[in-house]
Amino acid sequence: MTIQIGDHRLTCIGYTDSTEADLLGRFLRQGSRALAETQGEYTLVIETDAGDVTVVTSPVGATHYYVLEHDGRLFHGDRVAEILRRSGLTWRWNWQALGDLCQLENLTDNQTLHPAIRRVPPGSVLHFTDGRVCLHSVAVLDGIPSAPADPDAAVDALNDAVLRLAGDNPYLSLSGGFDSRVILASMLGQGLRPHLITMGREEATDVQVARRMASRFDLPHQLINLDLEEFFAHGPCISSLTNGTKTAWHWHTFLYPLKAKIPADATFFVGTLGEFARTYYFDRGWLGRIASLAPEAALSQFWRLKVERHLSFSAEELQHLAPPLAAQLMPEGRSQRAARLAGFCRGGFLEGLTRYYFEQRVPNFYANGICMYRASSAWRSPFHDRRWIEAIWNLPDGWKLGSNWHRHAIARNCPELLSFPEENGFDKSRMLAKAPPLYWTPPMRRARYISYDLSADWYRDPRMHAFLREHGGLIDDLVDPDLLRRILDAHRNGTDRTRTLAFLLTLIFWKQVITP
Repeated sequence: MTIQIGDHRLTCIGYTDSTEADLLGRFLRQGSRALAETQGEYTLVIETDAGDVTVVTSPVGATHYYVLEHDGRLFHGDRVAEILRRSGLTWRWNWQALGDLCQLENLTDNQTLHPAIRRVPPGSVLHFTDGRVCLHSVAVLDGIPSAPADPDAAVDALNDAVLRLAGDNPYLSLSGGFDSRVILASMLGQGLRPHLITMGREEATDVQVARRMASRFDLPHQLINLDLEEFFAHGPCISSLTNGTKTAWHWHTFLYPLKAKIPADATFFVGTLGEFARTYYFDRGWLGRIASLAPEAALSQFWRLKVERHLSFSAEELQHLAPPLAAQLMPEGRSQRAARLAGFCRGGFLEGLTRYYFEQRVPNFYANGICMYRASSAWRSPFHDRRWIEAIWNLPDGWKLGSNWHRHAIARNCPELLSFPEENGFDKSRMLAKAPPLYWTPPMRRARYISYDLSADWYRDPRMHAFLREHGGLIDDLVDPDLLRRILDAHRNGTDRTRTLAFLLTLIFWKQVITP
């Protein structure tokens, strides 16, 4: 929404705890720094008739906004393709960003797929006046004061955020996992009765667990199944919204809330950022504590192994890619990527990985998901609350390993929700109040998990093959069309090339968006 007072216009993308009129009034009275403490997940853009621009981003930075300085002008907006069109800039590939997308499924730092267009960083105030840009950014984790560990303070902050954000008609995306169950427990404990939405086929674990919860608490429950035709119908829109940086493997995030037809007066809760309260990248109990004894070596080894684990192209196939892209994916390029990723992880081993999750994965990968949610709903997440983030950052590893804080929050708000099974849990019938010893090892992960993901089947569908064959020429500046045909044949014959095909399909749709 945009509001104007005098010659100043303010646009809010996302949500805040204030009205647009209040925000603009505060800006006019006190300046941009007065907006930096705004609660919510947002980007605020203030423009004047004289051409001055101010951009303020939230501390998490999960509401994307982009800028381009070109010929003394600032081109800005939340769509890279629109900035490209208005500026008259020609398309060039950012090869490092493209390599990141292929290997990590997210970009890093503040890059886009074009080397000249940049994302405004989280926690930033950007000013453009008299043809010059001034940018001031604050890393939110660096500004959190040390405090005694208080898991209940985190629960209190969560509950306050849920109540503040819920409105009169809350909807909740519910799976069998921890994050959405924490939100449901908070809602039920405070007398809220959300409308539940679950995506997946009937036999999926998420569907089975969510259905039992809905039945027990007599909550309305919507089951959403997706069809490949919906994928094709909305592909160009998804690619434009996410600026080509959300691989097609994850486009269900756009499709299922759209298909659910969430009312305009409803809020739609999703567990985004809930993983901040667990050791997202290395939830391996005492192994993580041991690695923390030599954090630099452990981080280096972790990222080296991670970038080598899921290679989208074989050594032979790299010869059929554009040389700058192939260089990013060859051993030397992968080694440089691993070193760069380790460099983002300041602090100890587990702390560094949490920092990478918060400062890189969330503002890049999960922010794209938020953008897709916002396209059809009033998306909300209580885990973006500043008080909650501060309380969680001050918790020791023992509360985060094994999702122990999540278990605590559920037990405090609605202990009955522990009576439903957890994903890959030890007890097949319930969630334990505390993670058991060696919880990460196969013998302790006894509850079988059946995924909602149908991607491998979709990429074997004749309609998908026909589309890729027909449109593969759009990316012949990146991939030899004959290689695409060979990858399609291999996948159809049983070799799982889902990750590779999803990456290539993402690029095809993006080229459709940016090609006049």
